[in-house]
Amino acid sequence: MATRGRESNRLYVDTMYDPDLATSHEPPEELAATDVLHHVLASSGADKSATITIAEEWAASQSITRLLAEYETIARRATEDRYATLVASSGLTPTQANAVRASEAWGPLMAALRDAESRCLDIDRAVSALVRGRTVTTADDIAAVLHGRVTKWLNAAGGHDQVERIVGLFPATTSITDPDTAKALRDRRTLIEQNVRTLVLEALQGRDPWTRRLGAPPPNPVLREDWLRRLDTIAAYRDLWHLGGDEILGAEPRTREQMAQRQTAQHALSAALDAAPTPNSLNDPRAEIGGLELGSS
Repeated sequence: MATRGRESNRLYVDTMYDPDLATSHEPPEELAATDVLHHVLASSGADKSATITIAEEWAASQSITRLLAEYETIARRATEDRYATLVASSGLTPTQANAVRASEAWGPLMAALRDAESRCLDIDRAVSALVRGRTVTTADDIAAVLHGRVTKWLNAAGGHDQVERIVGLFPATTSITDPDTAKALRDRRTLIEQNVRTLVLEALQGRDPWTRRLGAPPPNPVLREDWLRRLDTIAAYRDLWHLGGDEILGAEPRTREQMAQRQTAQHALSAALDAAPTPNSLNDPRAEIGGLELGSS
């Protein structure tokens, strides 16, 4: 927001992005004013034709960020009642249980519980133990306290390698019994996987700088598919966090959520480098990916 005054002009920048707290994994973090201004200046205010508008709206509806948000929203609604019952029977009073559901930390807490279930951990026993282990009666925000305790429990429990993940990056929700809800989740997961693979193939075909550092695809079809899945994880991370340029994983993360996802992408990067037969084979025009020839002679 800009103002005009008699002696000076002032520019106010809103640096706090306010996402849907019900589906976010953590409270929002404040951005740097320069980053916000850079994004604003990069956006065009010119009028767009109906054709361009329709194309952009369709692309947005198929974007990884949009599909993932829909997936998370469906998963949250499908599991909220069950998690609320779990919290209510964990040793809290009815008043405390209601306060947990009303807290802004309720969404991140449910996301942590879904993460635990994706690792096949016993959340029924764990939540009761975490509530009774130390008193919560003096806490200003019981949901935030429980979220912190569940997060520490997850870090101590490990099992990250056993988590079923969408494109190797996002934990999948696997405990849904309603067939319609399960289908809605499968449909969005399929679209995410297809769109990410398209990003990878287009990046390889276009010789995007970040792909050149990953070597050539293994000639063995099985190993090649495994290599491509590693690139799926990297491409999904880059797309979700709007990374560009030569650096594969970009600058250091700014949030805890991005840090955790960057670590997963880093593991995928290491595995892709190990699987590639030679570092510079992408210069060979005979290399092929899924029927698409890389480069041109």
